[in-house]
Amino acid sequence: MQTGQPSHTARGAAAHRALHQTLDGGAIFRDPFAAILLDDETLARLDEMAADPTQRPMRLFIASRSRFSEDTLAACVARGVRQVVVLGAGLDTFSLRNPHAGVRVFEVDYPATQRWKRERLTQAGLAMPSLLTFAPVDFERQSLAEGLAAAGFQADRPAFFQWLGVVPYLTREAIAATLDFIARVPESQVMFDYAEPLET
Repeated sequence: MQTGQPSHTARGAAAHRALHQTLDGGAIFRDPFAAILLDDETLARLDEMAADPTQRPMRLFIASRSRFSEDTLAACVARGVRQVVVLGAGLDTFSLRNPHAGVRVFEVDYPATQRWKRERLTQAGLAMPSLLTFAPVDFERQSLAEGLAAAGFQADRPAFFQWLGVVPYLTREAIAATLDFIARVPESQVMFDYAEPLET
């Protein structure tokens, strides 16, 4: 992250989701909004990414983790969960595709990235979903609990947390603090990916 700048990884993940639609027909994960939210800089790189066969494993990994997470989310909703928290949301499009009536979506992200996403939604002519709430939080410097509370999240009610493509970039302290908070939310569930250094 660069101070005041949107996340580069948000661009990359959305680009991979967009290319999965065109190169793989969205066979694993359907996301009709992924390409719509991309900025001109990222759109200009799509052909290069598509032509590079070394990009395919990452593209399929990103599609697979999104599919697994949203399948898990649907199972949580089926058991009564009505709050979804997308941690490090970037250009995530679940709130635009949310098929679950009455399920509130809280997008948590670095403030500059959220401002950029709002701009991308406006420039794409997409209406802000009525059940979407933005909660600007810098995981390394701010309290997730306070940021979500200010956004109207009910910490005494069950929730599903999606945390994709974020953990590898955080300190151990920020990861532990986030997991501690999630563990205190009753009947909560979290889906996240992570990377271990080779030395461990």
